Amino acid sequence: MISARTRVYGLIGHPVRHSLSPAMYNELFERYGLDAVYLAFDVDPDRAERVADAVRTLDLVGVNLTVPFKERVLPELDQATVAAEEAGAVNVLIQQDGALKGYNTDGEGLVRYLGQVGLDMAGRRAVILGAGGTGRAVASALLDRDAAGVVILNRTLSRAHLAVTALERRFGHVDLRAGPLSAAAFAQVAPDADLVVNCTAGDGARVVATLDPRALRPGATWVDVNYWMDDPPQRQACREHGVAFHTGLGMLVHQAALAFELFTGHPVEAPVLEEILRRPASVGALRGSGPEGAG
Repeated sequence: MISARTRVYGLIGHPVRHSLSPAMYNELFERYGLDAVYLAFDVDPDRAERVADAVRTLDLVGVNLTVPFKERVLPELDQATVAAEEAGAVNVLIQQDGALKGYNTDGEGLVRYLGQVGLDMAGRRAVILGAGGTGRAVASALLDRDAAGVVILNRTLSRAHLAVTALERRFGHVDLRAGPLSAAAFAQVAPDADLVVNCTAGDGARVVATLDPRALRPGATWVDVNYWMDDPPQRQACREHGVAFHTGLGMLVHQAALAFELFTGHPVEAPVLEEILRRPASVGALRGSGPEGAG
């Protein structure tokens, strides 16, 4: 029962109408007996600079952020974690006494999922497709797990170089490289890669579709964080050539579990969220969803 004392959480992004987050979080609130509700707010991207003030004004306790607000809200915050600063993006905001602190659970969500499927990145190498907030968060988390090297490929090369420069401040001892997102550049770095993570958005799928997974070493793994896509680029090609392919659903549930603990202080296991998403209503929403980031 919603009352005047109900604590309000939400997702802010565009578009968000088919997000799976309300189903997950509201189910958890009910299970834990919390007087709280989680809503989806579809916000005009032109108003990104007002998002932080809106969270304060409406006294929202916590929110998830997705495209295109993850990066644009960062300058408006009172505090941000090291992971958020390195990613240059936040996907979780917590408000306490009017102050906003930003977190980024995307990278940690991915590495926890990789651990679940038995992939330890210590001493291994990764290629990250895309230098946006999600790509940088993933790179940082992999390096935190002692990855031996990370290559970031991006359509705008200068942005890939900026991401590498930011990571070198803490991981200067590791092999960090930037390159263009092209078939030729991928073919050059793929033979050394144990993991490929597609973090591109929008038109990036067309470029990713031109890459050749056959250049990867046997036993390599490919993860596409765009969990809403019915037919993500390279899935079939990976399967044909012995490359393990994973959608972003595993990353989604692990980062959502982390966010729920930040919101409420209650730890929750990822399998609980997986069970919620397996329900028919969630499956139907997933099939009809559009790009929304990791929300």
